[in-house]
Amino acid sequence: MLRLVANAVIAFFVLWTLAVSVAEFIGVTIHFPWIISDDIPLYRLHTLRIAILLTFAHYGVLHLFGKNQEYLPIHFLNQFLFYLVMSGGIILYKIEVPVREYVIIGLFTIVWLLTVVVAQPLN
Repeated sequence: MLRLVANAVIAFFVLWTLAVSVAEFIGVTIHFPWIISDDIPLYRLHTLRIAILLTFAHYGVLHLFGKNQEYLPIHFLNQFLFYLVMSGGIILYKIEVPVREYVIIGLFTIVWLLTVVVAQPLN
């Protein structure tokens, strides 16, 4: 049952990311959850930048130490969400942001934990 819920949440986020991507191509900027604006807050951009860099470093270190293997897409998503939550938490701790930003980090923490559940092999 938990796997079904986790897959439903991931499917929702896939649809959301596709919609936001298409909107950006036509000139509409949307940031989470569904806020249409002219710009994205700088601390959110820093969070994304750090999460991308840490994910790249993670897989780069695995490669350099000879730990190459084929990873499922869910494993990549799992690592990226982990670094997103971690970097977001640190950045939010360092600067003053609206309380709703902590709710968003909490939501992404739940999504990350659901990807951990889905990444487990079926028995």
